[in-house]
Amino acid sequence: MATAAGAVDGDDELIETAPADDQIFVGRAAELEQGLAALRIGHSILIKGQPGIGKRSLLREIRLRLAEKRICLCPTLATPKAFVSQLAEQVHHAVGLTVPERLIPPRFRAEAERTGRIAWKHIQRTIVRLPAQEVIHLVLTSLEGREDVVLFVESLEVPPSQADMLHQLAEHCQVAAGIETQNRRNKVMRLLWRFQVTLELKPLISSESRELIERHLERAPIDFENEKVRDAFVTRVVRESRGLPEAITGMLAAAVNEREVTRRSLHGFHHESAITYIDMTPMLLILAVSLMALRYVSRGIGVQELMVLAGVGTSLFSLMLFFARRMSSQGR
Repeated sequence: MATAAGAVDGDDELIETAPADDQIFVGRAAELEQGLAALRIGHSILIKGQPGIGKRSLLREIRLRLAEKRICLCPTLATPKAFVSQLAEQVHHAVGLTVPERLIPPRFRAEAERTGRIAWKHIQRTIVRLPAQEVIHLVLTSLEGREDVVLFVESLEVPPSQADMLHQLAEHCQVAAGIETQNRRNKVMRLLWRFQVTLELKPLISSESRELIERHLERAPIDFENEKVRDAFVTRVVRESRGLPEAITGMLAAAVNEREVTRRSLHGFHHESAITYIDMTPMLLILAVSLMALRYVSRGIGVQELMVLAGVGTSLFSLMLFFARRMSSQGR
């Protein structure tokens, strides 16, 4: 059965593989150069860091600078179905999707056999209806033997089904991906060996945070009570954000919605991304073991007061756990 290699036709709409070049990018010069250098010599790169640290921004900047010399694919990871359909469309426009004749509508087969091309709009409905794994097979067949394709994955916080797809794709193209520091998913961890270079992002230094704020204020001015309030606002955002770009942009977005930022309203600006939570699990475990040990010790030495104290402590500990679980379930 003959196959037809899809390519872009004159009346076929190109899909946008990268956002408009209007986002602000500050700092990360060393990481940017390391990432570009690694991809240019054929390595895959992994960008690692805490949430809000700027992994997506760095990946986007790398993609924009690499697009002239490489084919850059950037499908959404929203759902497995959306991922494979966007991936197939981007591959079709970039290199031509190898499509079996059975997937080409009968009225377009003659033209496809004659020209070796098929417009995406003529096969889109058929491709979208295929099982995800079958679409991945078409993509892999189309990418076979190519050395100029880079797949950009904004985040490896993906379910096992998509992790398996990324495993297969990594065998046929380079991958540039972001991952959170605390990611411990088994399927994703098995994929990490494919990345030859890992870039770990640290928070922005104060001067970089201030530059990011000033550039945002140039683009989207905010009304301040006076110049002193403006300076105090910038200083507060630098301090409260702790170098996290997401916290900076979040606080600025909140300020834009204010009619005017005053000295009184300054203290209301903060962002969840910059809040650090302490894991109390080890301390709670030590406390529980200590209370249990105290009960046995009090029995052994026959001190009634210690036994009462251990009993009261155990009761309070149980009550605390009850409320903690209840608040956790309500938070979900």
